[in-house]
Formats: sequence, structure tokens, C-alpha cells
Amino acid sequence: MLAMMAVLFVVGAAHAQTAYVTDIFEITLRSGPSNGNKILKMLPSSTPVEVVKNDKDWSLVRAEGVEGWVLARYLTREAPAALQVERFARENETLRARMAEMTEKTTATAGENKALLDRLNRAETELAALQQRYAELEQGSKTYVDMKKAHDELIALQAETAQRADAMEMKNRDLSGDTQFKWFLTGAGVVGASLLLGLVLGRLQRKKTGRMFV
Repeated sequence: MLAMMAVLFVVGAAHAQTAYVTDIFEITLRSGPSNGNKILKMLPSSTPVEVVKNDKDWSLVRAEGVEGWVLARYLTREAPAALQVERFARENETLRARMAEMTEKTTATAGENKALLDRLNRAETELAALQQRYAELEQGSKTYVDMKKAHDELIALQAETAQRADAMEMKNRDLSGDTQFKWFLTGAGVVGASLLLGLVLGRLQRKKTGRMFV
């Protein structure tokens, strides 16, 4: 029996439909399908109810956790005007909030665009300054390269001149040594000739003296 009741409850729940209390007045939720049954709850206008089943003029509904019977003519499938107005008011509030948010975002986006444009202008100015500095550095680098080349050539010329000077000094030394040696030979020759002449003259002098005494 319990199993059958559970199945019937599930089947009834599966076919339940949503309805609303009309926006004319409050209605009573009773324990049975007649005005003589006990009032379980008062349902104000626009209250959503879950229709479990219909029985002629009465409908078994479930509302706010309570199950009971109400007159079917006081139910409507469409949302009452008051509920629709409330729903539209909520939707309008949501739309206004979204519009305000979009307006704020648009304003923020405009501010961001202006900030980005300012940054772009500053970046272009800095780029132009850097390009000018690079051109100056490039020109200075070329001048430096030319000066370094001339300096290197001057150093090489100085080294070559020093090498030539050393070679000439060594040659002069060699020439000076040869000259001194030649003068030495010449002096030695003169001395030898003088000695030889002295010997010859001495010998001739002695011979002449010897003849005189004979």
C-alpha cells in the first residue's frame, strides 16, 4: 500500500502544473473539496500554487509546503497583472543597473582610450628623441672610428720611423768602426814607414861616418 501511494504521488507530481491565485482577492486553502472543510491557509493574490489534480470545481494544490483544496475558478495559468508588474519592475531595475554599468564602463573605456592615446604620444616623442640621440651617437662613433684609424696609422708610422732610426744608428756605428779601423791602419802604416825610414837613414848615416874615419 505504501509503495502504491508513493508511485501515485510521484505520478501526480510529474503531471503537476503551476498556477496562480487571481489578483482579485484572497482565497482559502481547505482540507477537502467543499466549503465545509477546514481552512488550512489563506492564499493571497498572485500566490503560485502547484496543481496536483482537478476535481470538477475544485483543485488539489500544493502551496507554501501545504497541500489542500481551492476553487478552480480562482486559479489562472497566466501570471496575474500584479505579479507581471512586479516582474517587469525587477527586470527594469536589472536593465537600469546594466545600463548604468555599461555607461560607467563606456566612460571608463573613454578614459582608458585617452590615457592610451597620451601614452602613445609620449612614446612617439621619446622614440623621436631616441632616434636623434642614436643618429648623434652614430655620427660620433664614425668620428671616433676615423680618429682611431688615424691614431693607429700614426703609431705605426712612429714605430716604423723608430725602427728606421735604429737601423741607421747601427749602420752609423758600423761605419764609424770601419773608419776608426782604417785610420788605425793608416796610422800604423805611417808609424811603420817612419820607423823603416829611420832605420834606413840611420844605417846610411853610420856608413857615411865610417867612410870618413877611414
